[in-house]
Amino acid sequence: MITECIIFLASVIPMGVDESKIIEQHLNCNDHVPQSMQVYSELYVEHFDKNNIDTAIRIGWCESRGKSNAHRTDNKDTGVMQFVPWTWDWVAETYDLPMWDEWVILRWGKPYEFNGKTYKHNIGFEQTRVQYTPYYNILFASILAEDIYGRTQWRDWSSSQWCWEDSDSWERKWKSER
Repeated sequence: MITECIIFLASVIPMGVDESKIIEQHLNCNDHVPQSMQVYSELYVEHFDKNNIDTAIRIGWCESRGKSNAHRTDNKDTGVMQFVPWTWDWVAETYDLPMWDEWVILRWGKPYEFNGKTYKHNIGFEQTRVQYTPYYNILFASILAEDIYGRTQWRDWSSSQWCWEDSDSWERKWKSER
């Protein structure tokens, strides 16, 4: 049900759809997916295979409770999926992506590529360190879990496995923290 809710929440509501059905579906999703993770629905659908969305959502919640600015000072775990600098830089080098602590410019939460067009207003733009951006944090998690580890292993998140491995237990945990 998690995957179905995430795909639903990431989709654009089609024309002519009964809004009461949409509201009903959204309320149903609130019973299956923490609201703190729902805000990243589009990114999980964009970056993860459908078969891995459920696990990725559970890991993201267990690691950060859905906070993009989550940070542990002892080993510098950072972001929604809680990356450490050395793992981040290894993935970044391998895939030619921004390195840890690099500043990136985003527009509406996604990487902004300057194409010569100028804007009168800075609406939708932000500049931040890459590891705190949900876009890159979730992208790096998908690369690590699906491309590098062959779509079957989540070993970089084994320290929180006690939280996310059993979906029923995980659901009880996040519901008790609402």
